[in-house]
Amino acid sequence: MGLSAWAAVTLAGAAVAWGQPPEGEPNAEAPQALNLAALLSLAEARYPGLRAQEARIRAAEARLDEARLSPFFRSWQATAGITVAPRAEGTIIFSDQGQLPLDNGWAPVVDLGIQGFVPLYTFGKLRNLKRAARAGVRAQRLDRERRLARLRFDVRRAYFALQLALDVEQMFREGRPKLERARRRLQRMLDDGDPNANPTHRYRLEAAVAEVEARASETTRLRRGAEAALRALTGVAELVVPPCPMAPVELSPPTLEALRERAHRSRPEVGMLQAALEAREADLDIQRAGYAPDFGLGFQARYSWGPGMTDQSNPWISDPANRQSLGGGLLMRWSLDFAGTRFRTARARARLEETRAQLDEAQLGMDLEVATSLEALLDAQRREAAWREGRQQTRAWFVSEAQAYEIALDDTDPKDLIDAMKAYFEARFNHLRAIQALNEAAAELERVTGEELLPPDAWEPPCE
Repeated sequence: MGLSAWAAVTLAGAAVAWGQPPEGEPNAEAPQALNLAALLSLAEARYPGLRAQEARIRAAEARLDEARLSPFFRSWQATAGITVAPRAEGTIIFSDQGQLPLDNGWAPVVDLGIQGFVPLYTFGKLRNLKRAARAGVRAQRLDRERRLARLRFDVRRAYFALQLALDVEQMFREGRPKLERARRRLQRMLDDGDPNANPTHRYRLEAAVAEVEARASETTRLRRGAEAALRALTGVAELVVPPCPMAPVELSPPTLEALRERAHRSRPEVGMLQAALEAREADLDIQRAGYAPDFGLGFQARYSWGPGMTDQSNPWISDPANRQSLGGGLLMRWSLDFAGTRFRTARARARLEETRAQLDEAQLGMDLEVATSLEALLDAQRREAAWREGRQQTRAWFVSEAQAYEIALDDTDPKDLIDAMKAYFEARFNHLRAIQALNEAAAELERVTGEELLPPDAWEPPCE
């Protein structure tokens, strides 16, 4: 058996071992391995973006409570003041002092008052104010669902990328020592002038080694990026995942029309825009009601006391320093700014039309997203099936060439064995990439439809 063939056998043996975990006892102190379901739970519990959104929900709920209660107390005002004024004495009939006795000395004057308006009928202003606030709460809750769906997709995408990187790195760890031994032995045979050693075979082997090193660098970057993403999303400092080979998810997607209907029905973005539409409609009704008055109960109470001024108890005498008043009744408040109301109504109507157009635009965009994501999934499924078949066929090709060299057939060319090895290596690598693309496309399709396409335990096959 020629050396180039032996080197190719060792390379292919490394490719066959791709994805097999190294033997040995597990470290008892190593951190617990976290599968995809565990990482998703951690991300949902710890991700700061979700906590921020929950705070926005509480703020929207507080705004709704304000809309329910605040309009009844918004116009209530309490005032209190203290000042000093010249002393003044006398009766309502006679006083020997002038209207401004500045030389009499000064005394304090205390004034307290409260007044307010309780609306009873506002031509829909209060009703639509609460309607808009309820739409705001619904929009914030739906925004949390949107962020949660995006978070789940990001975690799944990073996890699948990490699985791909780990599977490829495992193959490299198995194959590199054999490659190095093959290079050293080939070089010794060339130096010794062995007739079985062909310089062309060395060039082919060196090209294969260079390709492996380049792929190893790409894989390292992919693994580090995926680990950094998972740490950021989950808050786990020391990340360990189960040593299981990556497998494609089993998903038979519905028709395009069915997926579009799901997206229009379930996407949080649609619900958010519908909530915005309701809030715009409520705002337009509020502005229109600005042409009409508000009816309600008005009240006021006032008390002032000036100990340095003689209290004039006659109700027909004005005594600013010593005064008591109390009153209430049905009131009407009417803003006569009809020109401003007209412009505010026009602005609210334009915003409503803008939101309707945005909803139509969003639905068109969702249709495009669904169609693109579905085609990406179908393409990934076709490529996965093709590369799976290619991996099987190239492996059979390689085994056949290796056996031919083992029995030293005269018509066997070492070049054929090296070509078979490289084809098998490439097919295996592309098959894993197709699996990763398939899983990521399935996650994206679930995100853009807004509905669960797979049960939670179906995203990662059991690790046997």
